[in-house]
Amino acid sequence: MLNWFFNIKRAIKTKSYRLAIFEIVLFGILLAIYMVTAWIENKIIPGVARISITYAIFIIFGIALGPWKGAFLGILCDTIKQVIFGIGTWMIEYAIIPIIIAFISGYLIKTIYIYNKGVWIFGFSILAIITIILTIFLIFNDNIIKWKETSLKQKPISSFIVWIISTISISVIWAISFVLFGIHLKTKNFKKKYHTQLLFWIIISVFIIIILVRWLWGPFAYISYHNRFRNGSWKYSQYYFIFMIPIIFKSLIEIPVYGAIIFAIFPLIKKIHEKISFHSSKIFTY
Repeated sequence: MLNWFFNIKRAIKTKSYRLAIFEIVLFGILLAIYMVTAWIENKIIPGVARISITYAIFIIFGIALGPWKGAFLGILCDTIKQVIFGIGTWMIEYAIIPIIIAFISGYLIKTIYIYNKGVWIFGFSILAIITIILTIFLIFNDNIIKWKETSLKQKPISSFIVWIISTISISVIWAISFVLFGIHLKTKNFKKKYHTQLLFWIIISVFIIIILVRWLWGPFAYISYHNRFRNGSWKYSQYYFIFMIPIIFKSLIEIPVYGAIIFAIFPLIKKIHEKISFHSSKIFTY
């Protein structure tokens, strides 16, 4: 806590919170990337096949810009989108999602450098807890899972398909994690050690973010939207898990995709962060 206040005090004294010209230009480029990605998400892959690829963009914002500036760009993304397409059904419940994702991802990526030795233990513990909770959910609720998580009328997916996709998805994540851990232990190449640990931590970070903003916050936000703009009277206690479980099921497909995208472009993300650190004269670099 004291270190956190010290960092804020140092930022004020050194004026490192100010945006350099390079950062302003970069913000414009990243905003354009977000708008293109949001358009693709809405127009190219609509319906049941739609995945929230903009979530991966917000994670990249946090890693590249840091938690605070990444969160600020998240605010700009939502604001620019409302200006272009109209405020319509704007909700604070959805508007804060980009901010939360960028902020959390910015801090999570720092932990791999600060708590280097505990990354594997913490990561596998998170995976074990998630797997146990997911298995319990599927056992008792597989009969209400739908492809489209915001539909009550759509017929549920068959239990066989639910178990096949869920088992494959979680098994792939575990297999990748064990392979990465095995390579990390056996190799003497420091570059390989770094890359295996980095990819593992990216997957775990994506998992943590998805749990917070999709599994836990997503159902609450959608029920609030329905009650506010469609004159609904849904009770959170009654409908929360009805919408939560399809989201969990669908996000198991999204997590490996997000992890692969972020890891593939991580050298570019790191280069951007280093450039920002240079232009804003920051002391801390990844």
